[in-house]
Amino acid sequence: MQKEIEQYVALAKQGSHKDMEYVFREFRASIESCAYKLRTPYFDFEDAVQEGNIGLFRAVLSYSPDKGASFSTYAKKCILNSIITAYNSSQSHKHQILSDAKELKEDDSFSDFEDDFLIKEQNKEFIKTAKQKLSKFEFLVFSLYTMQYSYKEIAETTGKDEKSVNNAIQRIHKKLRK
Repeated sequence: MQKEIEQYVALAKQGSHKDMEYVFREFRASIESCAYKLRTPYFDFEDAVQEGNIGLFRAVLSYSPDKGASFSTYAKKCILNSIITAYNSSQSHKHQILSDAKELKEDDSFSDFEDDFLIKEQNKEFIKTAKQKLSKFEFLVFSLYTMQYSYKEIAETTGKDEKSVNNAIQRIHKKLRK
């Protein structure tokens, strides 16, 4: 299967629209899965999917089989990097006041808004704490793990073996429980 996808990638790289469409169909579920997990009020699903598509397109154009990585691994890394870069940019909160503005109706209660705000703040604080307590590798593993990547997929994406991923996840559990 891997050799087959690499043949499609090679043809797509040469300009075959049909082969490019095939590659995009093959990676659609991966892109949507990642996009779904990173959506926020400031970064919606469709934007994340579009960024993932851009990452996949770049992967097709820049993939080199002689570098040692399979196309699947390389593409997933490019997709993830593209979505995370856009996600981080969306978190700058440049337009937060406008994005947060909601039309008030007579039956709206402020407790709903307060609950939403508290949940968002708790999530931000947890991510901030995780970034402080975890190494860069552990935080990457944590991010992929929370996006429901399998140990094998995390290992392929990070270039480590599954045992290293398992050990990192155990360390993450210990560090974040403290």
